[in-house]
Amino acid sequence: MKTLSRFRFDLGRHDLRGVLPAALQPIMQNGILDRIFRDALIPQFLFPATASVEPIAQGIGATVTFTRDGLLPPATTPTTGSDPSPQTLSYEQWSLSMEQYSNTMDTNRMTARATLADTFVRNVQKLGLNAGQTLNQLARNKLYAAYGGGLSWVVTAQGSASTTCVVKSAAGFDTTLVNGVPTAVSAGNPLSITLAGVANTVVGCNLATNTLTLGTAVTQALGDTAVSASAPYSLRAGARASRYALTGSDVMTAALARSAVQRLRTMNVPTIGGNYVCHMDPTTEGELFADADFKQAYQGRGDSAVFGEMSIGTFLGVDWVRNNESPSTTDGGSSGNLTVHRPIFMGADSLMAGPFEGIADFLADTGVEQVPMISMIGPANGVEVAMIIRPPQDRLQQIISATWSWVGDFAVPSDITTGDAARYKRAVIVEHA
Repeated sequence: MKTLSRFRFDLGRHDLRGVLPAALQPIMQNGILDRIFRDALIPQFLFPATASVEPIAQGIGATVTFTRDGLLPPATTPTTGSDPSPQTLSYEQWSLSMEQYSNTMDTNRMTARATLADTFVRNVQKLGLNAGQTLNQLARNKLYAAYGGGLSWVVTAQGSASTTCVVKSAAGFDTTLVNGVPTAVSAGNPLSITLAGVANTVVGCNLATNTLTLGTAVTQALGDTAVSASAPYSLRAGARASRYALTGSDVMTAALARSAVQRLRTMNVPTIGGNYVCHMDPTTEGELFADADFKQAYQGRGDSAVFGEMSIGTFLGVDWVRNNESPSTTDGGSSGNLTVHRPIFMGADSLMAGPFEGIADFLADTGVEQVPMISMIGPANGVEVAMIIRPPQDRLQQIISATWSWVGDFAVPSDITTGDAARYKRAVIVEHA
């Protein structure tokens, strides 16, 4: 044993641990350390999976505009004269603007080999998770910005008539459709709204300060509801006009789910695989289990896995998806600090993903295409990121860079040419305490 001890690797003499960043030093601690890393709590990447994919081809620019036409009204009146009157279609447009998103980590292979678990492999895994979380939140934020916009409330009271109106969020008040094209609001292109139930217009919008410029000066009280004429249909527990009016007793119910489904069916929104889809957090799920109507629907169903597994599955024509990335806010109630949960009910084509094609082939025909390793990975079918492993650039050939990159955009198609005046009709947000 004495002979063997002379060859023991001594971290005191070979200070590999000391040259590591402070955040990595614990993985080379003396004593027993499991030769694996434990996963942090991570969400599932569910929102990109609901998007319809429209890949963006190379060579057509950085912004792609899509056009959708409307329907002709049914011709239920008998034709008089020799010819029917010519009709024209209405059109609307939305765009995808390609942006690049990325993140990277460096790994020193010499220190990685000295640790009890290979940090390079783990770094690549963490980058993959980071890519999934990023795209998941990009998709979620675009969806909620569209379907949660156009409805807000006054946060700065005006004791006398004023055209300045400061609201909780100005999202959805900044554009109006002109010949189907989203156009910034102005005196020449006003947006019709109601403020505290009274008709008005918005002729200017500052998203940075959440300030609306009104066409008609009015006195404003704290909590007055501002609603765009093209605001998406949304629901709140207790039939409240806005999150400001919600109270702690306004919880999720099966009746709210029925109303959301009724709205989607009324607007002829197609289903996803035969049902609509609801993304909800565990609070929404728990409140449904406490709802009397929900419990009555399963009364006597001892064979049902719903209560046994605490998982709703399919109910009321909805596939219920437990999604911890479903956002909540803490701005509800008249006190401004009530937590508000926001499940969203979706039909087909509520969200569009526009990934840029050929990311893995950027180096094609350059002569160095075999130098880095570029591969495409999830998180969702059709929405993949490039994982790039760059060979060492340092003189000791030890530091390897791993990077993920995604070029594209998510967009929310509009449907203002059919149905009612709401610009977006393929999803419904429900808000509850």
